[in-house]
Amino acid sequence: MKAFTEPLKELGEFESIRESLKKKKGMTEVQGCIDAQKAHFIYGCGEDFPFRVIVTYSELRAREIYDNYRCFDRDVLLFPARDLIFYSADIHSSLIVQQRIRVLEKILSGKGGTIITTMGSCMDHLIPLGEFQKNIRTIRQDSTLNLEELKKELVALGYERMGQVEGEGQFAIRGGILDVFPLTEETPVRVELWGDEVDSIRSFDVESQRSIENLEELVIYPATEVPADPERIEDGLKRMEADVKTAEKAMEKQGNREGAHRLGTLFAETKEKLTEFQGQESLGLDGMIDYFYKETVCFSQYLDPEKTLFVLDEPNRVQQEGEAIEAEFQESMMQRLEKGYLLPGQMKLLSGTATALSRLTENHTLGLSTLDPARGHFRVVNQYSMSVRSVNPYNNSFELLVKDLARWKKDGYRVILLSGSRTRAGRLAADLTENGVTAFYSEDMDRVPEPGEIMTACGNIHRGFEYPLIKFAVMTESDIF
Repeated sequence: MKAFTEPLKELGEFESIRESLKKKKGMTEVQGCIDAQKAHFIYGCGEDFPFRVIVTYSELRAREIYDNYRCFDRDVLLFPARDLIFYSADIHSSLIVQQRIRVLEKILSGKGGTIITTMGSCMDHLIPLGEFQKNIRTIRQDSTLNLEELKKELVALGYERMGQVEGEGQFAIRGGILDVFPLTEETPVRVELWGDEVDSIRSFDVESQRSIENLEELVIYPATEVPADPERIEDGLKRMEADVKTAEKAMEKQGNREGAHRLGTLFAETKEKLTEFQGQESLGLDGMIDYFYKETVCFSQYLDPEKTLFVLDEPNRVQQEGEAIEAEFQESMMQRLEKGYLLPGQMKLLSGTATALSRLTENHTLGLSTLDPARGHFRVVNQYSMSVRSVNPYNNSFELLVKDLARWKKDGYRVILLSGSRTRAGRLAADLTENGVTAFYSEDMDRVPEPGEIMTACGNIHRGFEYPLIKFAVMTESDIF
């Protein structure tokens, strides 16, 4: 992707920013950025770090950054936030669990990549990564399996037993055949046994049940972020019971007998479900994590601080979002606790904004803001400013586009025009050339345009942007049509 990154090296502050990020621990702040350009700038700055974690202020903005960043690097994942207030509800999206587990797989692989998340994800409590890793199961061609034991293990890992596997997070056992659909795989996998020895491991199609390919091994990641075997559940229930008894006494002392009774009923129901059915994911053990794991961490602690660049998109807005989440959580949970609709330990599910931001900015952190300098819980070690502009929309006026491109070409600008398909990109280059503005199409994104050249390529970002000081612009079809 040198076509996008090489021009940045001509920007006076760019190398200084990269050096600051590598050498200094704290936040290097860059002002003057615009939303459309941030993904491009992060991609350029992040080359020195195997992992990049982009933290923004809303799920909608996270999706926008995800879409833009994929234009420069396809190895990017979303880490969506859980709604801690309503996460224990009967219905919640399994897609959220799947996306989060795939991020954990990426981190444990150590191969690097980019993760986009929100402030909310950096505040909730998680089990230590080592504890999660202990629950990963690997089945190889030479493995021996006890299906009865494996069935209990899969249930403890959050998988649901079905008659036939139809979706992620399910497994089925028929005779000497195990079908399982790990959250980290695109297709389910069938393990056939000869006695207790593995005879074959094959991926297969859900609809036709036909085999796709033979596999050497199957790695089964938990289908929940809080795996718990019967022993851990038993220990957690003991802590929960002691906590509930203390809370019941306090409520009765305050005259809140109704709340005390309701809390006791809630604990009895929770205990019955956990001991009889052990369906952790459906019960939302994520919302009771501190009972089952004495030690918890936050998401930023999952990553090696020396190999990770943390990026805050609009640091002030990120902090405001954290404070809003914290205030809403405390108010809602306190009311539910007083009425007995909540276990006391569930009040501890959230880290404070100051703590989360401190962990995010204590090592190598890049803060990108449009106008306002960062204020609050940030340790800023260097500040820079840059000049970036949005590309004006052309509203289907091809003539106006040709006029502006001719002017840019004359002024020595390097311009990259992005289209949603290779065919349209090639056609756009031909149409521009026919209208007197020489342009070329390229599939080689390491081909760096020379000053005065206009290149079309396949790619997609939400909006275009321009660096006037280095005479470099990137445009997209949405700017033109």
